[in-house]
Amino acid sequence: MRHSLVPPRCTTTVKLPSSRIKIGMVVLVATSSFVCACTSREAAKGPAEPPPSAAAPPSQQLSQSPPPNLVEVQEAVRRVFKGAALVDSTRDPNFLAGDFNGDGSQDIAAILKPAAGKLAQMNEEFPRWIVRDPFSPAQPGMPPLRIAATDVLLAVIHGYGQNGWRDPQASQTYLLKNAVGSEVKTFPKSDFMAANQGKKIPRLLGDSIGEVLRGRSGYLYFAEATYSWYDPKTFKGEPEKRLTHSGVTARTNPSDLLNMRVKRDIPVEK
Repeated sequence: MRHSLVPPRCTTTVKLPSSRIKIGMVVLVATSSFVCACTSREAAKGPAEPPPSAAAPPSQQLSQSPPPNLVEVQEAVRRVFKGAALVDSTRDPNFLAGDFNGDGSQDIAAILKPAAGKLAQMNEEFPRWIVRDPFSPAQPGMPPLRIAATDVLLAVIHGYGQNGWRDPQASQTYLLKNAVGSEVKTFPKSDFMAANQGKKIPRLLGDSIGEVLRGRSGYLYFAEATYSWYDPKTFKGEPEKRLTHSGVTARTNPSDLLNMRVKRDIPVEK
């Protein structure tokens, strides 16, 4: 009997690390689940939805605010002045709305008179409002403005958020002396620009208050830290802003506003 010799088979077994196999299986399962989930979501969504519309600009938000009424204005005045001032019922109109400081929140301007027996509260040392005279810009060292019993005042309550001047947190108020004339009305910023095209104008932040004051037609406008008067016939430009603080005098050199001299009372030796 003849035996055929069959060469032995060479078998090579490659062993992959079990950790790699496990990682591969996890990736495969995760990928399959993601594809299935995306497919089901797309089927449930149907046609793509249009993108949401952009938020309305501040001018549209103001136009959606309801017009003010006397009861609301009186309530806002009580909230700020705590009964020390009242809306002047002899004036018509005695309030007007607008975005006077240009922050997108509606403000209210009301014509006031001091309440009887409340003059001390109107002249307290640290009032909750800012007293200004548009014709007498505040200067360092000036005594504080005083309110007289016969004064006719214009209070501008700046709005807060979407509710504007109606919001309980709307408390920033400018109380203006010598600022009430006749034919008082709100001028939107665009109307002001159109009416004074080609003229030298101030930097306007928001709406203005047009009126006839001291026999001249002009506008009250918010000038960052105060309210100023604009007369189109006499306006020559806004005064240069200088950095001043209580107890500090700026040097006369306008190119270096940061150099200050501090006033000190040095006793004289005898």
